[in-house]
Amino acid sequence: MPGMSALAPPAEPDVPAADLTPAPSTAPSLRQVLLRPFILPFALLLGVGGVVAYGVNRNEQALKQVLDSQTRLQLITDIARQVSNMENGERGYVITGQQDFLAPYENARLTFRADVFALNDLSATDLQRRNLGRVQALVERWDEQAARREIEARQQDLNLAVARVKNGVGLTLLNDAREVLDVMTTNESIRLSDATQSSKNLLQLVQWVSVGGLLLSIALLILTAYRVTRTVSRTLQGLNVAALAIAQGDYGRRTPRVPVRELAYLGAQFDVMAGAVQDRERQLSATADALKASNEHLERSNRELEQFAYVASHDLQEPLRTIGSYTELLARRYNDQLDDRARQYIAFTTSATLRMKTLIQDLLVYSRVRKAPRATQTVDLNVVVSQIVGDLDAQIRSSGARVEVGALPSVISTPDLLRHALQNLIGNALKFQRPDVAPHVQIHAEREAHRWVIHVSDNGIGIAPEYHDRIFGVFQRLHGMEEYAGSGIGLAVTRSAAEQLGGALWLDSTPGQGSTFHLALPDTTDHSGDHT
Repeated sequence: MPGMSALAPPAEPDVPAADLTPAPSTAPSLRQVLLRPFILPFALLLGVGGVVAYGVNRNEQALKQVLDSQTRLQLITDIARQVSNMENGERGYVITGQQDFLAPYENARLTFRADVFALNDLSATDLQRRNLGRVQALVERWDEQAARREIEARQQDLNLAVARVKNGVGLTLLNDAREVLDVMTTNESIRLSDATQSSKNLLQLVQWVSVGGLLLSIALLILTAYRVTRTVSRTLQGLNVAALAIAQGDYGRRTPRVPVRELAYLGAQFDVMAGAVQDRERQLSATADALKASNEHLERSNRELEQFAYVASHDLQEPLRTIGSYTELLARRYNDQLDDRARQYIAFTTSATLRMKTLIQDLLVYSRVRKAPRATQTVDLNVVVSQIVGDLDAQIRSSGARVEVGALPSVISTPDLLRHALQNLIGNALKFQRPDVAPHVQIHAEREAHRWVIHVSDNGIGIAPEYHDRIFGVFQRLHGMEEYAGSGIGLAVTRSAAEQLGGALWLDSTPGQGSTFHLALPDTTDHSGDHT
């Protein structure tokens, strides 16, 4: 195709005819080519994820064991402390006889029982439960056989209490209990150390497996992605070279064979498209020749039609003037000899002649607008609108109209066409007034991107939306002659003039509320000092 020579593909060796056939349907699909190599890396990632999940679960169990062991060790320590508090409170009372020493003793007894109950629920082994039972039994024996008896003796006599203390029964029981507690503390410390070390070892194992597995998975993913992209890139490059050759007009070129099902089908479609484009190009060439001849014929017909409209409207005026003149002569010379019906017929003929004259003149204006030379100059719209308002002064006075003109710009345009357009818009704004409502016409301009838009607004009868396009047609009327005079060609002349000026014409209107016509004109002047 023209304009594509800069994109010529690099020279490449001829491809055997056997390689130009599309890949068979049994070739792997693009999804398989893209996803199958990633199965191993993703399986490895899943395995790493499974190991990590297993390690996290086991670590949670190990952490729970550590926490339980710490709790048990704390309870054992607290039990030993409560035993000492019981002993100190009881001995303090025996020595001093003050009741205040019995409060720590009683509080320690209650706390001791609570700790024993809690540790029994958290015991890790049967041996620990048996040792806890021994401690509980020894402390209770001490409480019953030594502490309470010594307290009772002290309440009676100090010497009696001292004698009971000296027999050594209580001290032996508490020493035995402390020995058992020391064994429990040692066993629990060993258990805590083992659980902590197990958790640490498990975390290190999970860390090594995770890091190693992730590094290996990343390496496999990079290698796999490289291989897949290289395969797809080479395949697409081959298709692109063939497609580029076809785009440059080598429609006999065929795409190479590719090992991917979808791309093979795509290449086959390129081949089919190349043949179809080759056929279509021949058809388009023939169609373009026919269209060129048709356009030339159409342009010639349009010129002849415009010439005919101009000549017809110009030449029809003479016989029409003759008809009008003789009709007036008949009316004046034979007026006394005519009855009322004949006078009515003559009136109809005169009215039709005037209407025909108006139509011919408007048609002549329309033809002149379409054939108008496009000689441009600077036009001051303030002056043009002022002249138009002056020409319409009689109509303005008779209707009691009010015309407001804002500041308007100067544009580079064709004066006659511009005057035709604005005169029709202002004249229509004055003509299509609502009954018993004086016309109010407003004219102002707005600057838009690269153009001026002239707005002509009125408070007249308005136009229904379904007629907004129709009114710009030639001889299109929405009202009878008896309501509003005119040939129905004014807006067609205005739109034609707007198009000849390189602009546009449209409207906004609401029935019963008035209309606003917008005339857009291109702005090619320096508008730094224009009104906005």
